[in-house]
Amino acid sequence: MSIRHKLVLSLLMIFILMGSFLSLSVFAAQQYDLLVMSSVIGGIGFQYSSGVARVIGVVLPDARVTMEATPGYIDNARRLYAGFGDLGIINHDTAREVYFKEGDFKEEGTSLVTIAPIHILYWNLIVNEGSPIKTIWDLEGKRVNLQPKGSSAESTATKLFEALDINIIPSYYRHTEASEMMRSGTIDAHWQGGSNPTWMEYSVRNPVRVIEFSDEDVAKICEKLPFLSKVSFPAGDYYEGLGNVQVVGTWALLMCREDLPEDVVYEITKGLYEHKDLMLAAHPGAADMGLDKVLDCTVPYHPGAIRYYEEMGVQIPTELIP
Repeated sequence: MSIRHKLVLSLLMIFILMGSFLSLSVFAAQQYDLLVMSSVIGGIGFQYSSGVARVIGVVLPDARVTMEATPGYIDNARRLYAGFGDLGIINHDTAREVYFKEGDFKEEGTSLVTIAPIHILYWNLIVNEGSPIKTIWDLEGKRVNLQPKGSSAESTATKLFEALDINIIPSYYRHTEASEMMRSGTIDAHWQGGSNPTWMEYSVRNPVRVIEFSDEDVAKICEKLPFLSKVSFPAGDYYEGLGNVQVVGTWALLMCREDLPEDVVYEITKGLYEHKDLMLAAHPGAADMGLDKVLDCTVPYHPGAIRYYEEMGVQIPTELIP
């Protein structure tokens, strides 16, 4: 073999080795390069996602964490399923559709699994204190803001009003715009999951009420929308002068790609509970989180999450193992 041929072969081997090295380096970097799907900027989903990002920053200091603003939890599911992003919060009913390939997720997509239940979505309606609207049935023909289309708030509200055959005039504004419209009387009610700083600030100068659902209301809703259940919304935590109010709710879950490395997800899961103060600083509703709530989830967990839960004495049943 000529020197020229040997040189060509040597260079070829070098390029092959360099390619292998670069591939391994890129893969290693991707393990700690995490894109978090969040929600509407300023919304509660964005706040919880900010808490998740802060936790990741503490437990994975070498990670480059980026938050992507989205229309909401349903859009998070669509983006993650399409292969865009690494993790994000998704409402429980949509998470089930994703995992079991139902509804809008029948086509093949990225496999997603659960990391942790993050918070309860306390679906509620607020009106000005002096409003004549007393029950959900009084909203017939009224102007109700459901939040942006594609959000979990809009989707759930649309299903709920259709299930009860209540005809409303819907609008799809973000919290800030909606609060101005409530103040001016342009809308009659606002639908949301829990609360938002915009409405807490609004209520200081414009007292509000939360519409309570009767037992009969809840029974009708849950019969037609079984992913919802009766919950007690601690309205007094957000609005002065109010107490607990009976509404309907569902869990919001932190989901991730099933192929995320086990050690990475283990550290994130552990961090969510050991640094719960960061989650509470992001939103007080993170108080819902707890190891005793892990089995409320009906969507299988990531192996890294399972490892942490079992270390903490939570026995994960077979149906929650992917």
